[in-house]
Amino acid sequence: MELWDDAQAVEVERHAVEIARGAGRILAEHFERQIDVEFKDEHERDPVTAADKAAQEYLSAEINKRFPEHGILGEEGTKEEKESEELAEDILWVLDPLDGTTNFMNGLPMFASSIGVLYRGWPMAAALYIPWPTNDGGVVLHCRKGGGCFVDDEKISVYESEEPVPSRLIGVPGYFGVTQGFTGELASKAGEVRTTGSIAYELAMTAKGVLQYAMFGAPKLWDMAGGVLAVVEAGGMVMTRFRGEKHWHPIECFVPSWEEKPPSMKELRSWVSPLVAGNPKVAPVIADNVKRRFSISSQVRKLARPLRGKKKK
Repeated sequence: MELWDDAQAVEVERHAVEIARGAGRILAEHFERQIDVEFKDEHERDPVTAADKAAQEYLSAEINKRFPEHGILGEEGTKEEKESEELAEDILWVLDPLDGTTNFMNGLPMFASSIGVLYRGWPMAAALYIPWPTNDGGVVLHCRKGGGCFVDDEKISVYESEEPVPSRLIGVPGYFGVTQGFTGELASKAGEVRTTGSIAYELAMTAKGVLQYAMFGAPKLWDMAGGVLAVVEAGGMVMTRFRGEKHWHPIECFVPSWEEKPPSMKELRSWVSPLVAGNPKVAPVIADNVKRRFSISSQVRKLARPLRGKKKK
């Protein structure tokens, strides 16, 4: 069982920054060029490209070279890795080599390469490469727990306000407005809606203060492992409501049961939880004022429950 200390945190963050830049270079080489695309689902809505695979292979190789004792959970795993019942290592690198693949393959520069490092489920270090109009074509957001968040060498912070600002940008899921909406007065002053198609990118934009807050319905662990810590270290708050919970609360440990029962890699692949990210004053307000809209299918299910109960008798 490996322990975490400050010296290791610095070393891990430094390496995460280095390889995030490397992954960014790989993505830049593939961007706006003809690229092989496969789909992970029959409806062809979940693509994976040669860039995804090349970036993950690079990241995994560099982590194994420097920290062979650490574990790696990557979105683009092999079939064997996806079915692995092996218990997760105490220190786990969680990778999304290209979050926003659909944007990437269509030539839209809104994507990220996300690295999050967990210690027994707690986010401890992170690095995210995002395209940005610089001489290098991109920047790396990076942080470690308690050390602040930086874009390259510049310290950043979330957008500060007492309440949502109508003229400022917000990030919402693509289905927002159809199945969810704001309640009361918030509906008219929530902010200017944007949907980018990349969870990691929107978390980076929230940490950077470009988005005043962002909401996510069902992110996977690799989508948010890097970005959540970036928002928190930029002075923000990220709230969640784990499965079975009724109330929103700040997310701290991603897997609270880890100490009692370390999860398998397969279990971590099924991790999913809604998130609201913003500054500490606004995030709770948003979480408490997002409500599910009327759904015909849900109403039908409610009406059918008494009938199902009678049949069982």
